[in-house]
Amino acid sequence: MRHQKFVVASTIVMLVFGAVVVGLAFYSAHVARASVPNLPQAIHYLPASSQGIFGMNVQKFIQSPFYQRLQSRQGDRIGQDLQDFIAKTGVDPTKDVQYIIAAGRPGEGKGGGVGVAVGTFDSGKIMAYINSKWTPIETPYKKGKVFMIPESDGSKLEKGIAFLSGTEIAIGDLDSLKMVLDIQAGDAAGIDTTSLGALVTSLDPTEMFWFAGDPASVMAKNPTGNPLAANLSAIRSIYGTLDMSTAITGKITAATADADSASKLVSVVNGFVALGSLAAAQSNQSQDFKDLIAQIKIQASVDQKDQTKVYVTLNVPFDVLDKLQQMKTQFVPRSKTE
Repeated sequence: MRHQKFVVASTIVMLVFGAVVVGLAFYSAHVARASVPNLPQAIHYLPASSQGIFGMNVQKFIQSPFYQRLQSRQGDRIGQDLQDFIAKTGVDPTKDVQYIIAAGRPGEGKGGGVGVAVGTFDSGKIMAYINSKWTPIETPYKKGKVFMIPESDGSKLEKGIAFLSGTEIAIGDLDSLKMVLDIQAGDAAGIDTTSLGALVTSLDPTEMFWFAGDPASVMAKNPTGNPLAANLSAIRSIYGTLDMSTAITGKITAATADADSASKLVSVVNGFVALGSLAAAQSNQSQDFKDLIAQIKIQASVDQKDQTKVYVTLNVPFDVLDKLQQMKTQFVPRSKTE
């Protein structure tokens, strides 16, 4: 049983690495001049203090086989919840929302993060829905307004909403929303003036998910004894894309401190992959399962021209995830009463 659990754990590590890298992509802090072409205009409104950006092409996700899988598994629940949401807000996410963009920075303090939905919205109906659930606090600012929405018990005013235009809605804390309105009014600079903006120029908005950032500040808070953290802390910037059309696929580029750091990072990633593959091959699982594990493709390599750069590609078939989920339920400990 312990060996079986090790197989599953090792295999999951191979999958989780890609997710970890994506999560780390929410952070960046260097300074440079840049522009952001071919991306939603709302990206220009993100604060210069943001240390990472994440974007989602909603329509590509909705039209993907992955979303169809969710629908088939959830049955009528998704459809009913969606119809209720449409009726109350006038927003049909499957048709009206084009992009979701989010930016933030780690730690505590003002201006922690903001998200922007890009699409077609009926602000009157959305506000009617908000007023039916809460009592928002209206704060006029610049040429716009921020509506802060209290928690259910009325004790906190942490999140709010601002209508930037008929096609853009911003959601976040008050300071972040004010920053966005400052940038929109031309009174402050956005991410175009930072290296985060430079990273964003490498992104393709036609991809399902895309991200850019610098994980250094996040990794600095990890325990010093963590060997994986030591390697990831050498990453200076990271950007990439993910897709869920026929499998979970991704292309990630990480810029490290030096060539030695890049080489070590490649060794860590490929080492995890090799460990998972070896564990699966030596396990007492069925041959069908071993064949499934062999289909997981995660590969890291160093750029031959710029040896401080590391490329990571991943391809995880949905069948593999299904099988891992089945195994997870098998290994869930039973209660003593069973």
